[in-house]
Amino acid sequence: MARISPLQYRWPFIAKSFFFLLLIVTLAAPIPYVFFKPGIPNNVMGSLIEINDAQTYDTNGKLYITSILVTNPDTPVLGAETLYNWAVGPHVVLPREIIYPPAVPGQRIERDSRSEMAGSKITATAAALQYLGYEIERVYFISQIRDYSKANGILRRGDRILSVDGAPIKNIEEIRAAYADRKIGEKIIIKVEREVDGETVVVDGEIELVANQEVGGESRPAIGVLVGTSAKFPIDVDFNIRGVGGPSAGLVFAIGIVEKLSPEDLLRGRKIAGTGAISPDGVVEGIGGIEEKMIGASRRGATIFLAPRENCPDIKHVPDGLKVIPVSTLSEAIAALRAPDNFRFPTC
Repeated sequence: MARISPLQYRWPFIAKSFFFLLLIVTLAAPIPYVFFKPGIPNNVMGSLIEINDAQTYDTNGKLYITSILVTNPDTPVLGAETLYNWAVGPHVVLPREIIYPPAVPGQRIERDSRSEMAGSKITATAAALQYLGYEIERVYFISQIRDYSKANGILRRGDRILSVDGAPIKNIEEIRAAYADRKIGEKIIIKVEREVDGETVVVDGEIELVANQEVGGESRPAIGVLVGTSAKFPIDVDFNIRGVGGPSAGLVFAIGIVEKLSPEDLLRGRKIAGTGAISPDGVVEGIGGIEEKMIGASRRGATIFLAPRENCPDIKHVPDGLKVIPVSTLSEAIAALRAPDNFRFPTC
């Protein structure tokens, strides 16, 4: 009986070459994805926070701000990079539009991120000094004017907002509330304080309200400006940090200021990390990428991680040896650090 050999199909050289080139092109082609991974935490108890004109105290321990490394909005991501980051944990790969809205230019996203970091330094300082009992005068100013705003040519960056439509501004929420019941196209009066040739002048600007054009925003009246927060502080606090954006370092900044200005030893030789935006009143707000930040903290040897209570639903996996303590205010965070080492904290 004759032996029957299995059919062996051989692709011609041209077909092999075609699929090989197709694979190379696919791996080298830019695709609409971004990836992010844990950043390297920075210890704020070194020279990162510098306090002048006030007595400071030595610290015993390390306090880390945490971050994530994210693909820049205008940086092309190649297919090969995406496959690598899918395969190597704990990197996360997501469609670009989830992280960066397609209608927003990359330069504006980066600019807004730097502005958020600058704001977090101010709000953290305000929260810390108010916690310690200092009196603070808050200042709200025009940090950016959108291209679509009717305020262009009337208001200027740096103008300090005194009143909106006749309502004095003492809190940032009062700005939007002052015109919330008005209609798009109506005009309001914004009174600002401005520096001109070294002198302070008061300017009344008549501004037509426009439709809100922020991505995902509701159709409502808007001035079309970004408002920055500042304050007149009785103590000079400087932050020596570069290349980090966003508001999420606020909570740790505030704790670091309290630790340096107080004789109480809150750290007690421990390695503590955390994240969370903070308001001038000390309210801790949620942030993004919390699990990646926890991984970065664990790699640094941190044993305690202070997390916004708002982020509890986002925490699915906790690194071994890391205790996550949810907090809603700066006062809660300070109380958690004061607790004995064997204290059983509620967790998410």
